[in-house]
Amino acid sequence: MFDLEIHKAFWDRRDIGRPLLGINVGFTLEHRFPLLMATISPGLVKPKDIRTDLFLEDCDRLYETHQNLGDYPLASAPFVGIPWMEAIMGCPIMASSSGFWAEHCVNDWKSWHWQQPTRDNPWTQKLLELTSTLVEHAKGRYPVAPTLMRGPSDILAALRGGANLPLDIFDEPDLIRKALAMCADVHVEVGKAQLSLIPESSQGYMAGDAALRTWAPRKIVWLQEDAMSLLSPSLYSEFIYPLDKRISGEYPCTAFHLHGSALWAIDELLQIPEIDVIELNLEDATCDIDATFAGWKKIQAHRPLVIWRMYGEDFESWLKRVLKEIPANGLSIQISTNNIDEAKIVRKIFYEAIKNTNI
Repeated sequence: MFDLEIHKAFWDRRDIGRPLLGINVGFTLEHRFPLLMATISPGLVKPKDIRTDLFLEDCDRLYETHQNLGDYPLASAPFVGIPWMEAIMGCPIMASSSGFWAEHCVNDWKSWHWQQPTRDNPWTQKLLELTSTLVEHAKGRYPVAPTLMRGPSDILAALRGGANLPLDIFDEPDLIRKALAMCADVHVEVGKAQLSLIPESSQGYMAGDAALRTWAPRKIVWLQEDAMSLLSPSLYSEFIYPLDKRISGEYPCTAFHLHGSALWAIDELLQIPEIDVIELNLEDATCDIDATFAGWKKIQAHRPLVIWRMYGEDFESWLKRVLKEIPANGLSIQISTNNIDEAKIVRKIFYEAIKNTNI
């Protein structure tokens, strides 16, 4: 049962005595969208290859699987496996048996076509088709959110290749500013187009798909800049930060997804009032756990915080530390699991932990 009041409390950073809990079953695309993924052949992918009927069947199965698993309803978004913004901007999209990636398509910025995509772009049309069809199909059973769109630095890194991004900034700063501005413009246009298809709701809105979820009182979009990890703080501040501020101001609400490889960006992101929620991962790879905890505390002191991690054997001890060190007001914990059995373990550990904490 969806409890609107606890989500309002999260948004307002009011203490309800515990964090919110979200559990997601299935992490890889073949686990979450088996029917659709079974039809995708390795190699170049076109919009017509994304079968809407199978995607909707996979969404319904996910909806049934996620009943009564924590505080968050399942939120579905147009198939997040596709790097939509990169495709719309012109990158060829390639598939393997387990996922998708964007091939870079810019060999030289001076010779690039510099044509901003329009609504007639086949990938834009497919994205909006999936959005509208998903809204109609869900019929209010589960909320629909915009797809994962990433941010200007991510799009630019895909267009040119990640290794070239910092070099291009030094070699062609004016052209990079122009290209980044175009990416930001398209992000806003595509984001608003999706939001216009999501019906008004007295229950608020969900952002994200799978474990990257948050509630908001107004329509909301996720923003991220994973490619900031390729840049120095000063380059991010000069070239990307102004765009993140502008993009965030274009949407009714904005959530920002951040990796532990860019903890240095927290201070700057907190200076953008239009960013309403910040999510910071616990990375699977080796990371500075203490620095990540410090980052969570800094965010939670100023904004609603979403923590994401995969379930693992250390989950119980990790959760106890979170409950001990991070205040519960404005705190949401999102856990991804490989299967329903792990999801039930997470639910059991969580509710036992908060009961013992409150004793």
